[in-house]
This record gives sequence, C-alpha cells and structure tokens, in this order.
Amino acid sequence: MTATSTRRRTGSPRPSRGSAVEWLRRPRPPLAPPRWLTIVGTAVGAAALVAVPLVNPSYINLTVTLVMIWTLVGLGLNLLVGFGGQVSLGHSAFFAIGAYAVAVGGEAGVPHPATLAIAAALPFLVGYVLGLPALRLHGLQLGLVTLAMAMATPAAIRALEPLTHGSRGIAIDGDPPAWIPLAHDQWVYYLALAAATIGYVVTRRLARGRLGRSFVAVRDAEIVAETLGVDVWRTKTRLFAASAAYAGVAGGLYAMLLEFVGPENFNLTLSISFITLIVVGGLATVPGAVLGALFVQYVPTLTSSISPAATGAAYGAVLIAFAFFLPYGLVGLVRAALGRLVARLPGRRGT
Repeated sequence: MTATSTRRRTGSPRPSRGSAVEWLRRPRPPLAPPRWLTIVGTAVGAAALVAVPLVNPSYINLTVTLVMIWTLVGLGLNLLVGFGGQVSLGHSAFFAIGAYAVAVGGEAGVPHPATLAIAAALPFLVGYVLGLPALRLHGLQLGLVTLAMAMATPAAIRALEPLTHGSRGIAIDGDPPAWIPLAHDQWVYYLALAAATIGYVVTRRLARGRLGRSFVAVRDAEIVAETLGVDVWRTKTRLFAASAAYAGVAGGLYAMLLEFVGPENFNLTLSISFITLIVVGGLATVPGAVLGALFVQYVPTLTSSISPAATGAAYGAVLIAFAFFLPYGLVGLVRAALGRLVARLPGRRGT
C-alpha cells in the first residue's frame, strides 16, 4: 500500500511544505465567464465609469484618470515586453515626447484632440527608429539601451530650451472647448476613458489574433518563427513603435491633466514604475495592465503616508515577492481565486 493511499484511508493531511508556493506559482487558464455575466458586467462597469466624474469631486476624478493613463502605458508596454519579449526600461522617454507634443501644440493653438494625435504619431516614429536596434539587441543589451534613453530624457528636455522652455516647463490650458459643458477634470477623464477603452479593445484583439501569435512566436523562438513565415524585422519594429505610441498618448493625457510639464516629471523613477506595473499586473495579459495601474496609483499613496522612503522599499519588496511567488502577477492570483467559482456558473463558455 502506498503512502498516498494510506493518507486517504486514515484521513491524514498531505505534507504542506512548499504546497502554498507551488499553488501560487502554478499557471492558470484565462477565466471564461458565461456570456450573460460578461454582458451584464460590461454594462454595469461602463455605466459606472461614465458616471464617476459627474458624481464625484475633482480629486477622485484625478486619481481615476491617472489609473486610466497608467493602464494605457501598461497595455503598450505589455505588448512589447510580455507578448514580444523585448525589454524596455525607457518608456518614460516616449511618455515625455507625448506630453511635450501636447504642450507645444497647445501653445501653438492646436486643438487638444489633434495634439493627442500628434502625441501618438511622434513616439510611433521615434519608436520605429529606435526599434531598429532591437533587431540585433536582445534582453539585457536592449534593456540597457532603453535605460540610457530614460536617463537622458530630462537632460534632453533642458537642452531643447527654445522648444521645451527648459527647466521652467510649459503651462497648458487643459480646459475643454467652450461648447462642451464639462469641467477640466471631467473633460480629461472622458478623453482618458476613451483612449484607455480603445487601447484595451485593440490590445485584446491583437493578443488573441494572428498578429499576437506572431508576437509570441518571435518571443519564444525567433528562428522557428522566421522559418514559418513570420517577418521578424517588421514584427519587432512595429511592435516597438506601437508600444511607444501607447505611451505617447498616455503622456499627452498626463500633461493635459496636470496642466504643466517639466523635465522633473519624466525621471528614471517613472520608467521603474512602468516596469513594476506590468510585472505586478501580469506579463502577457491584457487585464494585468488594469490591475497593475491600480497598484502603481494607490499603493505608493498608502506607503508614503507611512514614510517618504517607504515607497521605494515597497516597490523593491513587491518586485522580489512577485518574482519568487507570483510570476503571473495579480491576474494569476485572481484567476486562482475565482476559477472554481466561475466554473460553477450556468452557461459558462469553454476555455
């Protein structure tokens, strides 16, 4: 008689050493809720998001708008790092390009929707050019190149003083057009909501479609992917450019929300926050960008109330904990917690 059968007959518990860690580190399939629950949840969530700026004070709108801005950055960065396997530590540079595109365009009298289009186009072009070295650089090498770009961003902003006003920064008029009866915080909120919704839907379709499968193929086995007909050159450069465009739009919205941009807004800490966002939320998962954005927005606020130095310590501790115990991020934890419950619901779709 085996030890397992003996435990079953006697009712003795199984050895628990390492079982909790193994349970946390186990990969989980995506949740597949019933269609009726998806429709109801989407309708309720959409109604709540639309109503938030109309019933809440401006400081609540500010924090929720920031969550949507971080979500947009996380969606693009997760496409690049999670699905594409290209390490980038310099997305604060693309974020800054988008912010200054809106600021400089606003000074020139360009309407806000047009400046946001410029905030997407300029980082896309810069990301495409910088994505060319990604054809030869991998892993740590590419990470160091993008890290240098992030470190040089504040100095580059100061050096371009005739355009960026250097350390003085640029004040922005973020108010809506006169014919739109909204306050400033409500106007930027709805712009961020529209951008985050479009970004979420597009990213989800990309991740589930043929293009997303080509991203993963290049990430996991580049030579095999090329053998199967995937254009590795185009895939990498377009992926880098698209990810930069996400960050650029988010930076433009950030500038409109704060109504001011300066070089101190785009330091290395911002890039570290972006990496923390996708790691904590869950790499190669679309909902992970939302969960990571919530973490990046609200956890530092809680830790800074304890001590100014607690934020950095919390980031470090969380990254270590997730690397060892939760490699699939908060998305993996949510799937583990809700998987059995969703499986028991009537009308559940197959995974």
